[in-house]
Parts: sequence; structure tokens; C-alpha cells
Amino acid sequence: MNKVISDFYRVFIRPIDPGLFITRYAAKSVVACVVALAIAYFSGVTGQFLPWCVYGSVIVVLFRAGSTLKKRKIVAATLCLIVACLVPVSTFIANYSIISEVYLFILAFLVFFIPVVGVSAATIGIGVLIVNLIALNSPETIIIGLCRSGYVLYGSTISYLFLFHLWPMRPEKVLSKAGGLALTDIGDYFRCVAGSLGGKKDQEELSEIHERSVASLRRYRRFMEAMNVDPVKELGKYEGPSALYALLIRMLEAVVGLANSRRFAEHSPIFSGLRLKFSQLALKSSIVFDVLAANLSTGKGGVDLSEINTGIAELERELLDLGAYKKDEGLRDEFLEAWGALYGLRNLCFEFEEMCRVCRGGGK
Repeated sequence: MNKVISDFYRVFIRPIDPGLFITRYAAKSVVACVVALAIAYFSGVTGQFLPWCVYGSVIVVLFRAGSTLKKRKIVAATLCLIVACLVPVSTFIANYSIISEVYLFILAFLVFFIPVVGVSAATIGIGVLIVNLIALNSPETIIIGLCRSGYVLYGSTISYLFLFHLWPMRPEKVLSKAGGLALTDIGDYFRCVAGSLGGKKDQEELSEIHERSVASLRRYRRFMEAMNVDPVKELGKYEGPSALYALLIRMLEAVVGLANSRRFAEHSPIFSGLRLKFSQLALKSSIVFDVLAANLSTGKGGVDLSEINTGIAELERELLDLGAYKKDEGLRDEFLEAWGALYGLRNLCFEFEEMCRVCRGGGK
């Protein structure tokens, strides 16, 4: 039981704002449908047309896609317009069994084929299919079909105004905050790596914070999936949640690499001074994680990395001046360990620069 509560806390509660967005969105969706139903009822819509107002409301709140509020508006509006155009056709064609079967086959084929275009297209396709299946199961005249279409637009318009204007939720902000939390956890892990002395207690702390960092990345991925955001879309554009997700993974991998090499040549006194300077520089570098996490939500991307790059270059020169690679084989192996650690830190600094570019887009 404790594990269940702990897992629930880590996934949903800890990131107070982004972690509860699913619950908040579900609540808003229910309220939007209730409001649409109430307005339709009190405005005189009754009988067979009242459910069609609800169908229009449901497709807006249920079938969602887009990493920004603007994109989600486009998906919702497109879905409503397509449904409104096809409902009269489905209603009328339902009177003819053979034609309706062919029509349904074509519609189903398009719905299952369209996901190759993208997640948003897949969402639209499923919404169109479901509403038209309802129309195909209740054949009527074309006039009744047009009336159904009008009430679908009526219900969807109410939900659209409620969700996107009266009580909007901006997915870009949720993803930025979730990404900032993941970046903070990775920064905590990096600090622990930089300050670790290699003891048993340090190893336990490293393992715990590493698991927390991985959980943060998984949480961010879940949020993307909940919003129907393609996790590999626009990876090369340095903007959007996909680029941020890929970069977070690379940064965690870079820190894991440093965790494996931070205690380079620990049995050799020749490298003791270099190890100390390396740890100090790494601890100083950890501040960048906090700055970048804050920049994600503000859209600022400027971080001065010159001091870190200069420090790495100085450590590289000092390592070369030791001349360990010219000595016996054992020292050459330790030299390679030290060089690998410096390379890992430089690689992480490079990822900092990449994150600055993503931050300038606000992670959106």
C-alpha cells in the first residue's frame, strides 16, 4: 500500500501544477459537457436533437491533440466542421443498407489510414467515425440530418468557448513546468554525482535521485501522450515538447556517463589535484540546471557558459601537462579515464547550449 501511495505521489502530486493537469482537465471536460447540455435544454432543445448537442460537446473535450492552445483550437474546430458536414450524409445514406455499408467501409478505411499523417489527424479521424456511426444507426431524412448537424455545431461551440476561452488550459505551460521539474531533478542528480565521495551512503543517494530523474522523464512522456503529442515530431527544430524530451534524455545520459567516470584514477595520487578541480568545476556547473529550468517557463535562453568552457579547457591542458600518457601503461589507462571524464563534462556543456536554444522557444 505504501508503494502505491508513494508512486501516486511521485507521478501525480509532486509536480503540483503539471502533475494534476489530467485531473483538472477531466473536471473541466465534464463541466463543459454539463454546461453545453444545460444551455441546450434551457434554450428549448428537446427530444431527439438534445443528444446531438451532447455529441458535439463530447467530441470537443474528448478528442484532443496539439502541444499548444492554438493547435488544440485548430484540431477541435476542424473536427467539428468535418463532423457537421458528414452527419447529414450519414443520416441520409443510412436508409440504404448496401450504400451505407460501402460508405462505412470507406470511412473506416480513411480513419485507420489517416494516422500516418500525424497524431492530430488520427484524433480527428476517430472522432468523425464515432459520431457518424451513431448517425448510420439512426436513419432519417436529409432535413433531419441537417438539423442534427446544426445541433452538433451548437453543442461543440458551447464546449469550444468554455474550454478554449472561458476556462482555458494551456498545454504548453503544463509541459514547460513538467520539463522544468525533470531538468531540476537531473540537476539534483548531477550535484550528487559531483559531490559524491564514493561511499555506500553516497551510492544509495545516487541511486535514489537517479530513479527520481527517470520518473520525471517518464512523467513528461505521459503528459505528452495524454495530450496526443508525437514524441518524435520536430526533433531537429529546437522547439516543441519533442525536442525538449529528446534533450532531457540526452542530458540524463550525459550525467549517467559522468557518474561512471567521476572518480577517475582514484588510486593514483598524480591525478588527485585534477580530481578535486574537476569536482569543483562540476559543482559550479550544476547551477546551470536551475537557471535552465527557470528559463523554460519564461522563454529566456541566455546562460553564460564561458567560465565553464574555460575551466574545462584549463583542466585539459593540466592533464596534458602531467604527461601521464607518455609513461607506463597503467598511467596511460588512468589518463584515458581522466580524459573521458573531461570529455563527459564538455559534452554536458554542449547539451546546456542546446537546451538554451530550446528554452528560447519556451519548450513549446
